[in-house]
Amino acid sequence: MNGWSVPAGLALAAVLAAVGPAAAGTYAIAASKYEFVPAEITVDEGETVVLEMRSTDVEHGLEIKELKVKVTIPKTGESVRTEFVAKKAGTFAFKCSEYCGNGHSRMKGRLVVRPKAAATQEK
Repeated sequence: MNGWSVPAGLALAAVLAAVGPAAAGTYAIAASKYEFVPAEITVDEGETVVLEMRSTDVEHGLEIKELKVKVTIPKTGESVRTEFVAKKAGTFAFKCSEYCGNGHSRMKGRLVVRPKAAATQEK
């Protein structure tokens, strides 16, 4: 059991539907107490990554320290975007950078950047 009530689950579904399908290189993320959906994003080394984020409840943030990415996600449900190039392969942790309640420290995810060679072989 994930602890979500039905209304919270419906709110998350509505936000994901509003964001719509992601274009190549664009990844939609919904932030809610106390998780990111999706919690893992896989991209290719050298790819320009666009994160389009919305909150379903309170103000959140998304920070990927190693890549110097930090964005505030307003509680208004307004979509915010950030763009960066995944310059090196590896797995990079991201977390909520704005205190959002007792479960704040559990609000984490990861960005997996596949090496160019692996990305080329899969295409």
